[in-house]
Amino acid sequence: MPAIMTMLADHAARQLLDFSQKLDINLLDNVVNCLYHGEGAQQRMAQEVLTHLKEHPDAWTRVDTILEFSQNMNTKYYGLQILENVIKTRWKILP
Repeated sequence: MPAIMTMLADHAARQLLDFSQKLDINLLDNVVNCLYHGEGAQQRMAQEVLTHLKEHPDAWTRVDTILEFSQNMNTKYYGLQILENVIKTRWKILP
């Protein structure tokens, strides 16, 4: 795997998982596009980044932004998957 791809994936993951900053919808759309349209290592890295985001305890707080501002239907579907995961696993302990 080229080093530049690893660096870009690390940057994307750090930025998407930094809940102290506003969610970068364009970056999220790009990562989702890599998952659906990329190949090989690019697709695996996108899957890894999206899985980490989906499993983050505060990911559900980003769903409204994803649904409102993303123009990518696959990204919106991903947002709904985050919400579904939280409802199934953490519904009773949400603040």
